[in-house]
Amino acid sequence: MSEERIREHLAAFGLSSTEIETYLAVLRRGRATTGDVAAAADVSQGYVYDVAETLVDRGLVTVDESATPTVLRARPAAEAVAELSTRLSDLQSAVEDAYSEPAATDVGFEVVRSRQTVERRAKRFLADATHEAFVVVPATSFGDLKPAMAGAVDRGVFVYCMLVAPDTDVVADAVADFGEYAHVVRTWEARPQVIVLRDARAGLVGSHGVLTGRHGDEYAVSFGQPEVANGFYGNMVSNVWPMGDLRHVSDPPELPATFEYFRNGVTTAAQQLAADRDLVADVTVADTGSDHDHELDLDGVPVLEAKQGLVPPVTSDFPVENALVVEAESGPVSIGGDSPGFDPYFEAFAARRITLREA
Repeated sequence: MSEERIREHLAAFGLSSTEIETYLAVLRRGRATTGDVAAAADVSQGYVYDVAETLVDRGLVTVDESATPTVLRARPAAEAVAELSTRLSDLQSAVEDAYSEPAATDVGFEVVRSRQTVERRAKRFLADATHEAFVVVPATSFGDLKPAMAGAVDRGVFVYCMLVAPDTDVVADAVADFGEYAHVVRTWEARPQVIVLRDARAGLVGSHGVLTGRHGDEYAVSFGQPEVANGFYGNMVSNVWPMGDLRHVSDPPELPATFEYFRNGVTTAAQQLAADRDLVADVTVADTGSDHDHELDLDGVPVLEAKQGLVPPVTSDFPVENALVVEAESGPVSIGGDSPGFDPYFEAFAARRITLREA
């Protein structure tokens, strides 16, 4: 790298032109007396002492005052760059502490490499969730996300959490009440991708190391498209969620209860049916074979089955299945959720809002 490039970079770090020339005078020689430096940098010898203090503070040189005359030594390149990198890391932390993130808007695609930024994005998605959130993160990140997860639970959001390596059992065993942070918690001693999804609309997916390693090649992608969110949901419930050991399942909401988000209704129905309770549902459905033009009100219909794999027991026939089977006048009817970005492709009817009651 030419000296001109060194000058440009050091100026970007706030060094004055005199400080830069003084440093270059030391750098060219490796070691030099204050007199040598003064002559090379065209400054007074007394001024060299003042500048030397700044260069020492920046981690660029050391001063040996035991020698006569005083000697300045340039620190090895790796040490000097490490000092500058530390300052950049400190600056990043300070900026992030002071940063007020704008009101959330779902982005297209955003590549994120900083661990702190990934954690901020995860917290934002949890804060923005209104119905449902899926969180697959290293157990070592759980402590940072706990407040955001607890806030989501307090708002009535169904939070599904999987804690993965490292330190999975150590962290999980120390939690007194998982119900404060999630509706369902699973653990897995593996290192899958980091996944945070909210409301089948937005989220982030990244390499496991983006939350466990130092900055390197690891990164996460933040997105705001329902189609993408549903695609990653399908991957998660097919290849990650079933692999975990169940740690916690919260009791279902008391009935009667109305769900604006169909998947939450299915989860609740599954838990109620597993407890041998008879249920009926009030739901307006649209025929999936007629572009949703034909709607049908089903009031007080018995719920026969809840087909899902998010809470035990698993009753789905394939991983992403999430549906209710109810007894209509014409016979059993299969109802799927009309999720953002995708319509049901297996069920005969689609629904968004549903009310469940005990029979």
